[in-house]
Amino acid sequence: MPQALQGKTIWITGASSGVGEGMATVFHRAGADIIISGRREAELQRVKATCTGGPGSVTVSAFDIVDPVQREAAAQSVLERFERLDVLVNNAGIGQRSLVQDTSLDVDRRIMEVDFFAPIALTKLVLPRMIEQQGGHLVVTSSVAGKHAVPFHATYCAAKHALHGWYDTLRIEHLKDEIAVTLLVIAGIRSNVFEHALTGDGSEYGSSDFGSGSGMTAESCAQRVVTAIVNREPEVVISIEEAKQAMLLKDKDPVAFTDRMASLMTWMSGQENN
Repeated sequence: MPQALQGKTIWITGASSGVGEGMATVFHRAGADIIISGRREAELQRVKATCTGGPGSVTVSAFDIVDPVQREAAAQSVLERFERLDVLVNNAGIGQRSLVQDTSLDVDRRIMEVDFFAPIALTKLVLPRMIEQQGGHLVVTSSVAGKHAVPFHATYCAAKHALHGWYDTLRIEHLKDEIAVTLLVIAGIRSNVFEHALTGDGSEYGSSDFGSGSGMTAESCAQRVVTAIVNREPEVVISIEEAKQAMLLKDKDPVAFTDRMASLMTWMSGQENN
């Protein structure tokens, strides 16, 4: 969809790798002025160098989204530099790979902070501008874990479920302000998200999770997101077929779904021991 985002200003968090990096290159190619954010300045500069072929600008804004001072400073800088912010893509996040009984409460809190509280805090910082300009679009990277339980991912599931509840409510409250909300239900995208996932003691998992090393490319995922932005879709599933079938099974036969997830847990436990 060439130039589908022409003239739009889009801020993408978590843009230094994976789906966020894919969005940066695809959105820029589609004509948008983009702001790319993440903690790693060098990686953001690398992503910026790959954003070619589009007429828009690329601005790097490196900050830690969990840090309130850095978060507020970044938002202030973006809102001062750009007269209008059309789209905020809350893509930053962290994964999990640990059983409930093995996960410390500090790790639970860390995951909720990164995956839920930080994105809603950034949303609250840009929301007044979107209300003032009588329009905007909030795009949120969720997961099939926001729709159903996944073993070894309990707190990650909780955070993603919370995103759905919060943003679905925001959509209703700000319908009058022409603010759209799109939740991206993603699974099976090639990325390194679970290499950096937290284990029960807070250390990094260090290996690809099931499905994350194969499947849809980040750019293919991002191209589908462009369509969702253009059409202001409330929710879009961008997933491998197995994950789609699991979501359908949960609604159709909850008992069979639980059995399937239990089998998945057994398989994952075997992977842990290999």
